[in-house]
Amino acid sequence: MVARKPLRAVTPDDKPVKVAPKSLAEAAEDGSYLEILVAQRREMIRDVKDMSGPAKAAMHRQIALHSKEIAALQAAAEQEASEDAEAADEPFSSEAL
Repeated sequence: MVARKPLRAVTPDDKPVKVAPKSLAEAAEDGSYLEILVAQRREMIRDVKDMSGPAKAAMHRQIALHSKEIAALQAAAEQEASEDAEAADEPFSSEAL
């Protein structure tokens, strides 16, 4: 049995844990649409160095399209998170009961 460490506050010396990006197969199996796009883009970037001519130009276009869609999804997620965080409560009124 693994012993658990007690919870503690984060200190300035603590470093965030780096999570390895998912492969395309992992992303397709259990990832979100955004994770799938990121994995596809990573594979396209890796593969484009072996291409030339029209195929290379087409791959560059696909990478650009993926990048735009990824940026749009990330911006939408950030917007949604900021909207959720800014919920102001109204003052309590016993008359409302």
